[in-house]
Amino acid sequence: MKEPTPAQVKVLESVQNQSVLLRALHATATEHQQRTGQRPPPSWYAEFHHHSVAREALSEAALAAAVPRAWIDHVRERGEHGITWHPDLYLRAPEPIEWDRILDGLDRDVQRLREWTALEAAHRPTPSTADGAGLDTNLHALHTRTVGVANLFGLTAGQGHQLWGTTQDWVQASVAMLYGVSAEGIAQRWQHAMRTDTSSYALQATALAEAGIPIDTAAALPRLETLRARIGAAVQPPQPLFQPARSAAEQIEAAVDAANLTYSAEFGLESAAAPPVFSDPEGADPWTEITPLPAVDGMER
Repeated sequence: MKEPTPAQVKVLESVQNQSVLLRALHATATEHQQRTGQRPPPSWYAEFHHHSVAREALSEAALAAAVPRAWIDHVRERGEHGITWHPDLYLRAPEPIEWDRILDGLDRDVQRLREWTALEAAHRPTPSTADGAGLDTNLHALHTRTVGVANLFGLTAGQGHQLWGTTQDWVQASVAMLYGVSAEGIAQRWQHAMRTDTSSYALQATALAEAGIPIDTAAALPRLETLRARIGAAVQPPQPLFQPARSAAEQIEAAVDAANLTYSAEFGLESAAAPPVFSDPEGADPWTEITPLPAVDGMER
């Protein structure tokens, strides 16, 4: 019969003992109401909500890390009957693990982690256009939850390399996600990432940490500080899709520069800025070979 790993034992124990505590809180509220005829105080509701949310968040993270649902249900039922965790108690036979679901979910979070780290490096919002701390908060929630799930799953460094490559592979894949994307496109994707609701991931990361699962570093994943530094050094500044309109004076100056001429404001004359690199073909009429200046608003060609 399959036995839980040490990390899985920590999570199952926490789920069961949270269930015991919720049962005790429910019993306290019932006794209080029977004795006083009044509902429990607000502090009771806050405590009950905290432990209820923590148990659900931990159960969700456990399922994402391939902890069998049969084990989670079993320890919850025991806790709801007032039985605290004991390592000698048996667990029900686990159901087959849905490896495609588990690995797909973990890989999807890794890809988001890569993209969001690159977006953070490529886009620098101004205080007037966006909340600069928004993506940092979401990135932290995504990273800590992904690390916690990887640790509960028991992924090794070698398995992490097989799945996602080395840290350098992470950096290259992250930067490649932004290839050819304009500054406007990156800003739009940054906004979407910033507005993504990661509150459930933050709760799961906290619940995993309270159960004793590390959420800061994992053997299978690069450190977030390392990714930020290396991706930030590799990302090229994005180019805007639309250039701002130039004034007539700027267009004239650009046209003069393109023709390799200088303009003398004192005499109103144009002169060669440098000797030509190539001479005109023999017999060519220089006046017919010069490209006309581009049209400027309000001026004749």
